[in-house]
This record gives sequence, structure tokens and C-alpha cells, in this order.
Amino acid sequence: MMFRAAACAVLVLGLAWTCGNPAAAGAPQDLLPDESAAKAKQILKQVVTALGGQAYLSVRDMDCEGRVAQYGLSGEAGLEPFHDEWILPDKNRTEYTAKGDVIFPFMFPVPIPTARGGVLITVFNGAEGWMLDKGGVTNQAEDAIKSFNDQVKFGMHNMLRSRMNEPGMELRYAGPDVVDLKEAEWIEFTDSDHRNFRMAVEKSTHLPLRWVVATRDPESRQITEAVSSYTQYVPQDGVKTALNIVRTRNDRKLAQTFLASCKYNSSLSPDLFTRASLERRSPEVAKKGYKDKDSKNTK
Repeated sequence: MMFRAAACAVLVLGLAWTCGNPAAAGAPQDLLPDESAAKAKQILKQVVTALGGQAYLSVRDMDCEGRVAQYGLSGEAGLEPFHDEWILPDKNRTEYTAKGDVIFPFMFPVPIPTARGGVLITVFNGAEGWMLDKGGVTNQAEDAIKSFNDQVKFGMHNMLRSRMNEPGMELRYAGPDVVDLKEAEWIEFTDSDHRNFRMAVEKSTHLPLRWVVATRDPESRQITEAVSSYTQYVPQDGVKTALNIVRTRNDRKLAQTFLASCKYNSSLSPDLFTRASLERRSPEVAKKGYKDKDSKNTK
């Protein structure tokens, strides 16, 4: 009886471990490398079609609004409104409204201080970046700019729109799994710099459920896994958009984003993504009781 109980316990633990490890969850050992790559490409083609096909691939800019909940070591740090604008691939302008003393922009791990109840606007434009708060306009730190560019390069949508076709990118079908109680299939990517990425795709809808970026610290050699989880897809301007995005790092929850709306290809002006645009806004941001007047503006 004791032996049977121990065997059952081992079986249960084994099944639980398998559900959390895509490589063990039915990974196809009988597929040759070319067959595995072909199956991965077939699934990725279905993913792009499910996200909107040519409308998804043709996105040039996006304008989104919503709220973000930040999570520190002590728990949730508030649900703050934000307005996020992009000209792809590497121009970004995000406006936050902070109720507390510190706001943590949900894309980046670098904390940025701001005045209580103040407005914070971050702008990134390739290798340049600036920040506007009540104290005026300042240059972004080098580590924040590097973090931004890494996020752009390693992002799921950048992979689907362009990087998966770049020279040296290897694709593999990593087998079935159960992700968030949904049947899924894992696709693995390895780029020419030997960086590893994984995508969990819901089997019935062909929509992405998870995006996993694994990076290794050059000094400690420890691997960090950053995971983005996507739910509540809705069509907006012909593009399926996930309204609920949860970001974790090494199983610790960092942020949860709730999108209210996204507009695509609305001809945002490149002028929005300059230091000069922040300098023009600076007098308004410095005023007490500042209200947004032209963040959705200049077209």
C-alpha cells in the first residue's frame, strides 16, 4: 500500500511538471529538423492570419490607451492610466499619470521617480530618449535606452512581422502543452546570436498565449526568463489585439496591462517622438492640476 501511494505521488508530480515544461509535454522526438521547422512555419503562418493577416503585417503605427498595475516586492503599486503611441519599429511615446511617489513604466525594469500626483512622459527614438515630468525635460539613462531597444528587438510582434525571416533564425516545433487550461503548441526560435525565444499558441484559435524571452547574464551565467501572457483578444482596425497582458520575470509578476482601445495606422506625426515636443509640453506639465490637451494630437 505504501509503495502504491508513493508511486501515485510520483505520477502526480510528474504530470504537474510536464504541464509546465513545453520541452517535456509531448515534444516530437520523431520529427527531423527540417520537418520540425516546416511544422513551426505552418503554425506561425496560422498565427499571423489569426492576428489579422495583411492588416497585422501592415501596421505602421499604433495609438493605445489603458491602465497598468505595477507589482513590487510588497504587492500591487496602483492602477495607473497611460497613453502609448508608436511608430514602428523604434519610436515610442508613453504618458503616465502617477498617484504615488514612484512610477515603474510597465515596459522597463528601471524605476523612474516622479512627483506625487504628477504626469510623466517618456519618449524613445532609436538610440535617443528623453523624459518629461514636473521638473522639466531630461535625457533618458543609457540603461533605459538599451532596455527599450532590447524590448523592441526581442518583442513577439517584431518576431512575427520581420525577425522570423531573418538569416540565421532557426525555428522548431516543440510539441503540445496545456497553457492556462487551454490546448496549446510551443514554437521555439533561436537567432544568430544564440538567443532563445518561445511562443505558446492556442490550438483552436491560433492566437499567441505566451511569449518567453530567455537571456543569460554574461557574468553570472544565470538565465532570466521574461514572460508575457496574452488574453482577451478583440479585433481593432482589422488587427486582433490582446486587451489583457501580464508580464513576469523569473515567475515574479511585474505588471498587468489593461488596454481600453488601440488604433492602428492613424498617421502619427514623427514630431511627437522628439525632445522638442516635450519641451513644448513642459510648461503645462509643470502646472498643478494639469490636464491632457494634445497627447492624442499632432497628426
